[in-house]
Amino acid sequence: MNDTEIKSIHEFSQVSQKDMREWDKYLPLAVKQKRPKGYELFKGGEIWNKLYLCQQGEAKCIRVSPEGKEKILWQGVAPCLLGEGPFFDGLPTLSSFVITKPSILYAFSAETVYSVLLKDPDIVTSIIRHLSHKIRLMHNQNCCLSFSELSSRICMYLYQKMYSSDDKKQFYSIPGLTQQDLANHLSVHRVTLNKTLRLLEQQGIIGPYNKKITYILDIDTFMRLIQE
Repeated sequence: MNDTEIKSIHEFSQVSQKDMREWDKYLPLAVKQKRPKGYELFKGGEIWNKLYLCQQGEAKCIRVSPEGKEKILWQGVAPCLLGEGPFFDGLPTLSSFVITKPSILYAFSAETVYSVLLKDPDIVTSIIRHLSHKIRLMHNQNCCLSFSELSSRICMYLYQKMYSSDDKKQFYSIPGLTQQDLANHLSVHRVTLNKTLRLLEQQGIIGPYNKKITYILDIDTFMRLIQE
């Protein structure tokens, strides 16, 4: 595996260092906010009237069914933008944004955002790029749900959170989700997920699942499952 193959999927939804230098120029125009873990930034049904730049921390976008079942649609690790879609379409969001780690946010008002967009094409490009990366991620998730076996979908999720040791001999994932949360994310029952995790463990492909760290023991078979 080369370095490109083992990069975390977070890098596809983060603001690049180059783009962050552009955003840094406008931070004085935003309202700096510190938000604790569990803080609900916006609830479903509300109009999203601010664009947020998460400079430090993490957040997730969730949808909750009428029965109370939670589905994680997207997770963002700083630096990242929050809420471009509902901000620009002007419609009430059907999802909620929840802070998952203590975070530092910069809230840009609509007036400020549109003023900056009119004079700075680099910020326009940054927002379009960020939205495009999220769309790609959503498309990949839809394809996984439509075509892939559960074992492949589990490995794909772990791959999205995968890292390696300096010598590239040890691979591990930091899932960040409990088994119940992962089951909801993959749209399966927790019992079904647990059985498949146990099978992957018995086959020696991964170690015991833990939201803090899960080891990838057979990287070649692991990658074949992702590509199926």
